[in-house]
Amino acid sequence: MIRKILQAILFTGVLVYGYFFLSGSDLQPEFVGAGLIGLFGLIALLLETVIVNRKRLWLTIYSKWLGLRGQRIRFSMAYLYRIKVDDKYLLVKNNNFPHYQLVGGKYKVLEGTRSFLQNQFDAIDDPKLPNKDLMKDDFALFIPAGKAINFLDWFNKGEDREISHWREFYEELIEGKAKLLNKEKFPYVNYNFKGRITTPIKRTPGWDCYEILQYDILDIIPTPEQRQELKKLQEKGDTKYYKWADAELIQCLGHDNRTKTQEYDIGIHTKWAVNMKWSKE
Repeated sequence: MIRKILQAILFTGVLVYGYFFLSGSDLQPEFVGAGLIGLFGLIALLLETVIVNRKRLWLTIYSKWLGLRGQRIRFSMAYLYRIKVDDKYLLVKNNNFPHYQLVGGKYKVLEGTRSFLQNQFDAIDDPKLPNKDLMKDDFALFIPAGKAINFLDWFNKGEDREISHWREFYEELIEGKAKLLNKEKFPYVNYNFKGRITTPIKRTPGWDCYEILQYDILDIIPTPEQRQELKKLQEKGDTKYYKWADAELIQCLGHDNRTKTQEYDIGIHTKWAVNMKWSKE
């Protein structure tokens, strides 16, 4: 961005100098022509950038502006499973916050990726999250705001980073945080990728920083045996670790309008995943 601004100033200077100070000179057409060609080239580049990023134009402008101010943006890159049985979604307890959410979690920064992120994007780890146990190497990073768009483009290509979604399913439902499902009946899971939710740049309470959250949303496609296993889990009823919630309860983030009570807290990103779109509330 700074380079383009300097180029615009340079070409404008060439144009002004040629037009006003070389009047009548044989060099005037060359200077004016060079200035115009340079400016038109930059305008074309600007239009191309606008067209390519038309769906995220404000994100592009805002991140570049924050970059000029030397700000960093915290990125949290995750995936969530929509596991649904009889119109109810399976939720599990979040490790760090007192709410329930869809099964899933952050991608991991694998060996080799960390040095790439540091070299290409000047990335630093989130200092407020513990980097140990199941949270070790979670994909929560601070990136210079000016590199935000390039970082998102790289991440969304899925190259040279973790792309498997099995790990969080296994840790949260089979072995790790809990043993809710029979691993012999769940040697794998099939699922459809439904889309990606990316929040706008926003201030984060408690972190006092700018932040972008991104979630890949997956719909599980269980085998008949797996469906029966999930049905059995639902029939056991809710526990402190997991809950089954219908869409209405999720829309109200755990408040049941039918009983006029707050059953439990549900993370707002679960609502985004069910609706397949970001919302402020």
